[in-house]
Amino acid sequence: MNGPKRLVVLIVLLLVASTRLATQGTPSAYFEQNCSSCHTIGGGASVGPDLKNVTQRAPRQWLLAFMRNPDARIAAKDARAIRIVAEAQGTVMPAFRDLTEQFGEGLLDYIDQQSGAPAVVPASSVAGDAARGRELFLGKRRLSNGAAACIACHDTSGLPQAGGRLGPNLSNAYNKLGGDHGLPSWLRNPPTPVMSTLFRPAPLTSDEASDLTAFLRTSAENSSQFREAALRRVQLIGLSGSLLAFVIAGVVWRGRLDGARRKLVRKRGGQ
Repeated sequence: MNGPKRLVVLIVLLLVASTRLATQGTPSAYFEQNCSSCHTIGGGASVGPDLKNVTQRAPRQWLLAFMRNPDARIAAKDARAIRIVAEAQGTVMPAFRDLTEQFGEGLLDYIDQQSGAPAVVPASSVAGDAARGRELFLGKRRLSNGAAACIACHDTSGLPQAGGRLGPNLSNAYNKLGGDHGLPSWLRNPPTPVMSTLFRPAPLTSDEASDLTAFLRTSAENSSQFREAALRRVQLIGLSGSLLAFVIAGVVWRGRLDGARRKLVRKRGGQ
């Protein structure tokens, strides 16, 4: 390859690298956009584990590999990865395949720096209104920035009609995604590919995230009560069936024991 062509190739590579870095932004901005919905640095576990001093708990190369492709580590039966998923109640972190090694190292450096800073705990959504959240979920109240209503893709307990099937059932989302502590942050900045595509151009407001969190809290409570009621019904049916079986057996076999005794008495008398 001659000099001019080599220069052109080098310029193109530099442009690609700079464009990719620009899309990633600074480590702090990247963390806020992609990580903060599930993780804190010193604020306690949320949807995922607290990342304070994470580089002291796992090798950097392992952390970078896990961030790029968590499914590969889980499929390989990596004990650390399996433990993380278990602690997150089965929630698997999305893959960040665009994360270069250099930028990933910068991100870990940022987490190290913040690990020595005072903890910032995400605000709770206790003040959310479940009734408004239900209307937002159903689409009866429009989301401020124009995003589609949740029911278009999701179902949950206690709805007057069935929801969509594109996304998972959200009956246990409140418990699974960190409750009042983690769910509002997750809703405002969802990390999954589909949700990110839909909601980053039209994010939820803080009030909307709080209202939806309150509604999903009631859905989780209703779902739990429904499961307990269903279990009680099954137990009652089982007990009733057992008692009925004993009654039927008593009617069918009534007198058999006495008959057997009489036969034994006659036999012994004949002897």
